[in-house]
Amino acid sequence: MRADVIIIGGGQQDAALATRLLEAGKKVLLIFEGRKSEDRSREEFRAKGGSLLAGDKVCRVDWAEDGSRVEAIYTEGLEDTALRAEAYVLCSGRFFIRGLLSEEDRVWEPVFGVDVKYLKDSSRWCDPDFFAPQPFDSFGVIPSEDCKALKDGKEVENLYVTGDILCDGIDNTEELCKRII
Repeated sequence: MRADVIIIGGGQQDAALATRLLEAGKKVLLIFEGRKSEDRSREEFRAKGGSLLAGDKVCRVDWAEDGSRVEAIYTEGLEDTALRAEAYVLCSGRFFIRGLLSEEDRVWEPVFGVDVKYLKDSSRWCDPDFFAPQPFDSFGVIPSEDCKALKDGKEVENLYVTGDILCDGIDNTEELCKRII
């Protein structure tokens, strides 16, 4: 299966971004683990001609030999069917919807294994004052200036990141759209 853009969603911006790219003439596939959308935006995306894999998740990634780009992804639901695109967008949210995972000593992004900013000292992840800003709110994937993911400090050519999964509350959606469209 081939698309211009494949969005791995779960965050609040996935369907809005997918619809925007669709309206710009891109063939877009949106994948997200959940089954329902509370705001109906994913159904609107589908009604406008977008392809939606609801209740599915990426289980494998094929990388170029040198690790510089994503060649294909595979989902649990489609098993051995390679999903290929010119561009992949990670827009999967953070902790509550499993876009980021953590253990007591590390935080990581589970789909592509891209670089994540977090405090190494886990005793500093939370402020004891429940109502204070929590340090873990700044954790997230580190984007390049071109809105691309970094893996081992190197930019991945065709993997973009946006939405809640980004570190420090960065909002790069407008810039990302310019780069993909």
